[in-house]
Amino acid sequence: MKKLLTLFTLLPLAACGGDDSLTGDDTPAPDAAPTPDAPPGSMIIDVPGGDLTGDITWEARNTYVLKGYVFMTSGTLTIEPGTVIKGDNGSALAITKEAKLNAVGTAAKPIVFTSSSTPATPGSWGGVVLLGKAPINVVGGTNAVEGFPTSYGERIVYGSATPNPAHDCGKLKYARIEYAGFLLSPDNELNGLTVGGCGSATQLDYIQVHLGQDDGVEMFGGTANLSHIVITQPDDDGLDWDRGWTGKVQFLIVQQKPGRGDKAVEADNNNNDNELQPRSAPEIWNATFIGGDGAAADPQGGLHLRRGTAGKINNAIIAYFTKFAIDVDGASSVGQFGAATLAIKNTYLVKATNATSNWPASFDGTGAGNDGSFDEAAQIGGDATNRLDVDPQLAAPKHLTAPSWKPATGSPVLTGCGTPPAGLDTSATFCGAIGATDWTAGWTAFPN
Repeated sequence: MKKLLTLFTLLPLAACGGDDSLTGDDTPAPDAAPTPDAPPGSMIIDVPGGDLTGDITWEARNTYVLKGYVFMTSGTLTIEPGTVIKGDNGSALAITKEAKLNAVGTAAKPIVFTSSSTPATPGSWGGVVLLGKAPINVVGGTNAVEGFPTSYGERIVYGSATPNPAHDCGKLKYARIEYAGFLLSPDNELNGLTVGGCGSATQLDYIQVHLGQDDGVEMFGGTANLSHIVITQPDDDGLDWDRGWTGKVQFLIVQQKPGRGDKAVEADNNNNDNELQPRSAPEIWNATFIGGDGAAADPQGGLHLRRGTAGKINNAIIAYFTKFAIDVDGASSVGQFGAATLAIKNTYLVKATNATSNWPASFDGTGAGNDGSFDEAAQIGGDATNRLDVDPQLAAPKHLTAPSWKPATGSPVLTGCGTPPAGLDTSATFCGAIGATDWTAGWTAFPN
C-alpha cells in the first residue's frame, strides 16, 4: 500500500506503520545543522537516519530533511516534481539494490537535493546513492560502496554473484544535487551522485551536480547510461568511473573552478588488477569539459585515463586545463589505446590561457614514465579527426554564476563532427554537449 509522507508524519515517520517500517540507525550521525523554517503552506518533515521500506511518496508541498544516513531497503521511493530534500551534516540518501527510486521532475519543477546548512558549503551533506545488481569487476561479484561505515553491512553492497546487466535502480530525471559529498576516510568518500552496479534499465537524465566536495558523479561498475548531465565546480573530479562500468553517455558538461577541483574525468578499470573483466569501457558522445583556466601552477587536469580503462570519447570539447588535457596513464590503458578500445575522436583541444601548448602534456610533461612513453601529442593530436587550439566560440563557458556552453552561430563545432550510433541521438553531429538548442536552460542553477 502506498504511503504518503505528509503533515501526519511529523513524528519519526509514524505513518510508515503497517507493512512499512523504519529501523533505527546503528551509527549516530554528526550533530545536525538547525532545520530551516518551512515556506508558507508547506511542512518540514524530518527523516531520521535508518531504513525506509515499502512504497513511499515525498510530496512537492513539503520539504524533507535527512537527519542521517537514510536507506531505502525495499519498495519504491517516489519524489514528486518540485520537491526539495535537504541534508543535514553527515546525512545521505541511499537506494539499496532491493529498492528503487522514482524521482522524475520537470524542467519547470526540478527536484532539488541540497544542504540544510546556512550558509551551505560543499560537503554539507553526503549526496544521493543508487545501488544495483549489474555486473562489476570485483572478484565474487559484489562490493561495498565507498562513503559509509562497514557496520551498515548489506545495505551498502552493490553487484551480485548472479548479475543482471539490465537491473533497474529506478529513475532520476530533472534533478539538482547541491553541496554534497564528504570524506569519511582517505579514498573513502561520498560523491554528489554515486551509482554502484546499476543496470541499463536505470534512467539518469537531466541531472546537475553543483559544488560537491568530492566527485560530481562516480560510476562503480554496472551498465547504467547517463544523458544530459551537468557537473559544475566539484572539489575533486567531475565524472569518475571504475569497477568495470560499460554504460553510454550523451550530452555531458563538466566545468571546473579556478584553484579547485582535480580532473574533469578520472577513469579506472580496477586499481587492484588493471585487467579484471568486465573492463571499464564507457562510450561518451557530445561532451564539453571546461577547466578553470587558472594560474600556470594550478594542477588541474582534463581526462586522466588510467589503470586499464578502455572507452571511446567522441564529439567533445576539452578546453582550458592548466596541467594537461589528456593523460593516457599506465601500460594497461596504453594497451587499450593500441587495440583501439580506448579512443578520442572528433574532439576540439584548446589550451589554457597561461600555457603555450600544454594540451597534450602528461603528468611528467614529457610523455615518458609509467605509460611506456606514450605520446599524447602524436597519438591524439595527430589524429586527423581532432582539432587543436581552434576556438569553439562558446558563449560563457568559464563563468561561475551564469555560464553558457552554447556555441555562437557559425561556430566550427556545430558541423563536421561524428554521427552517434543507434540508440543515442543520431542528430547530434556537433562537437560538445550543446548544439543549436540549450538543454540546460530553465532547470539548472549556479549558487556560489
